[in-house]
Amino acid sequence: MLSYQHGYHAGNFADVIKHLTLTRLLHYMRQKPGPLLYLDTHSGKGIYDLQDKQALKTREALEGIQLLWLNRKKLPAVFTPYLQLLEQLNKKDSLHYYPGSPWLAIQALRTQDRLVSCELHPGEFQQLDQLAKHGKRIIFHHDDGLNYLNALLPPPERRGLIFIDPSYEVKTDYRQIVESLQKAYKRFATGVYCLWYPLIDKKLHAKLLNGLTNIGMSNHLRIEFYQAISAKEGMTSCGLWIINPPYVLANELKSALETLKTLFNPGFSSYLIQKD
Repeated sequence: MLSYQHGYHAGNFADVIKHLTLTRLLHYMRQKPGPLLYLDTHSGKGIYDLQDKQALKTREALEGIQLLWLNRKKLPAVFTPYLQLLEQLNKKDSLHYYPGSPWLAIQALRTQDRLVSCELHPGEFQQLDQLAKHGKRIIFHHDDGLNYLNALLPPPERRGLIFIDPSYEVKTDYRQIVESLQKAYKRFATGVYCLWYPLIDKKLHAKLLNGLTNIGMSNHLRIEFYQAISAKEGMTSCGLWIINPPYVLANELKSALETLKTLFNPGFSSYLIQKD
């Protein structure tokens, strides 16, 4: 299915959590001098206009990134690199554009690193393919990025960050994601994997967690943020499953999520951090 377009949800609370985490992962992956592969399996268009008709229809950014932007001078240091990238994209004081994962990665990666960014939706890919590469080793593929988990792993760089952010448009995505990740982990067990998922259906959520647990990885971090405690229409919670996370990441994200609790539906929101 190719109906999903992220522009309707750009900059929402889930984007903040996943992209804040991504900037921290990229930061730590860059600490070693050797090159690395960054693989983005479901990239989207790369940059989102928060004033276009898609974003204005849902206005989800108002309860997400706009809250951070308004409070950016008071946030803890863990938010600083993420906010600096937002300021880089938005030259004026107002928040007009929101960066997706490929744009964030392009800014963060070094000339010796390699970025492979995949997007299947033709309209989304057309805009992704126009992102400036700044002389870096960047390839855009008009394809399902799950196909490249086998094709590119293990990478010749011997280090890699694989960011998996599917739309979960159909229920079979939950099974396919686990199967693809399990095969990738067997091929490249030392890679860092970051999988994002929504919490909408309890049975599908339990099935996903059970499948991820059965992959058999020795080191993982599970993070979930619950924006609301009562059932509401649409997605009100989301999670990240990170394999081989940097050892400081859990403490950093705990600090960040404590702050986000005060911004996103304060008094009702909560979170979970679980280390293996």
